[in-house]
Amino acid sequence: MNDVSVALLSVVLGALGQVILKKGAVKSGDLSLTLFSIHKEIINLMKIPEIIIGLILFGISFLLWIKVLSKNELSLSYPLVSLNYIIILFISVLIFDEPLTFKKILGTLLIVIGVGVVYG
Repeated sequence: MNDVSVALLSVVLGALGQVILKKGAVKSGDLSLTLFSIHKEIINLMKIPEIIIGLILFGISFLLWIKVLSKNELSLSYPLVSLNYIIILFISVLIFDEPLTFKKILGTLLIVIGVGVVYG
């Protein structure tokens, strides 16, 4: 697998992890994250399957990203992470029924153009 493929796989897994964490976050309810409650909240979060799956996907994404960084320039690799915006935009519309606005489309298009400039 070439470096760009590994980077893209890392990006996709990170985005999917984010979406699954969102589903878990909705199940978790409001977190107070105070010094006295955080340990209980972490234990409760670890009981939510979507949280565990999201963290696993992030973990795999992290390992793949370390592989990418070990062999490539950061300034060339990191713009690929911005592709998460595109993935998240469309998944959010499809799964969470979030509105697809002109501003969101324009902003995402500008990101794509920016990544194209870096790699062009």
